[in-house]
Amino acid sequence: MRRKQFYDTTVQSVQRTLDIIETLSEYKTGVGVTTLSKELKLHKSTVHRLLTTLMLRKYVEQDPETSKYKLGMRLFEIGNAVLSKLDIRQHASPYLRQLWKQTGETVQLSIVDQYKVLYIDVLESVEKVGVKSNVGERVPLHCSAPGKIWLANLPDDRLNEVIKLIKFEPFTPFTIDNADKLKASIQQAKESGYAVDNQEYSTDLVSVAAAIKNYRGRVIACVSIIAPALRVNDEKIKELGNNIKTMAEKISQSMGFNK
Repeated sequence: MRRKQFYDTTVQSVQRTLDIIETLSEYKTGVGVTTLSKELKLHKSTVHRLLTTLMLRKYVEQDPETSKYKLGMRLFEIGNAVLSKLDIRQHASPYLRQLWKQTGETVQLSIVDQYKVLYIDVLESVEKVGVKSNVGERVPLHCSAPGKIWLANLPDDRLNEVIKLIKFEPFTPFTIDNADKLKASIQQAKESGYAVDNQEYSTDLVSVAAAIKNYRGRVIACVSIIAPALRVNDEKIKELGNNIKTMAEKISQSMGFNK
């Protein structure tokens, strides 16, 4: 009986501690013991005791001027540790599969490595006439949808630096061949939220891509759909673009990104 009472008391203490942490997260400038006590319907002495323990472990800090309590850096460190261990391929997998089922077209997940788009996951189209894409394949920035949406998310000074490194190698008659045209395409991507490669890298293929962002708002990957041009007119590009943008936003939110 004593063991059960001890267990119940311990669980209750944990629940109260978590309630305090969650309540503190709602106050950016901190909150006092009296307010916490009222909101959580706990005695001030109980709240103060739990706060003292949390402060000793660096989970909570007290402002020396206002005496208000706020979340400490230890929680920030733990949050970073969790986020850093997220494998983007594993994390994005259910969303990619959902997009693949929704569109029936080839879906790709990519990162930018050494100023090239690198495909790290691919779900191939179920259509008879589909697009084959390989994990490990690299494509240029200037003529790929993932490359352009990545460029669209760079600060202006960084964007100009990267564009200077691009050789504008032609792959098809539709390949962008100069910086001004690329900047115009990037501006369109900024406005729509997705980038388009309309037969720029491979004749008869159209691709749309959107950026996946982490909790800091930094682009960590891109999700794209690629399909034969015979199935993709301007209206279809908009439809796929909106689909890809919505899915990228969902993945980003699951990674901690908040607009």
